[in-house]
Amino acid sequence: MSKIEDFAFYGASGHQYIFQVYPIETEFKDIGGVYIFTRREINTSGNIMHNLLYIGQTISLPIRLNRLHHKWEAVLRNRGNCVCVYSELNNRNRNKIEDDLIRKYQPPLNSRL
Repeated sequence: MSKIEDFAFYGASGHQYIFQVYPIETEFKDIGGVYIFTRREINTSGNIMHNLLYIGQTISLPIRLNRLHHKWEAVLRNRGNCVCVYSELNNRNRNKIEDDLIRKYQPPLNSRL
């Protein structure tokens, strides 16, 4: 499926990350990255909004982003319709970006035990 748009998310650090936004059913190439399941909506003013549902990271987007994902059903129940991806090959960087974004947005499906 085709990319919908690029969208900027900001971490708690203030750092900007430009994500590529795709329909939730998209099949990805085998790369590592940070991903965000969102509910993309257009408000009455015509502005695009992304309600963040879950933030994660993976060494392999196609292995992680499919119907076997442990939050897949919850994302769909919350009307998730997009997955936003930020390509990052370095595991340490992916973890830092994931943590930075979770601290800022505190998505409802990211539970901290």
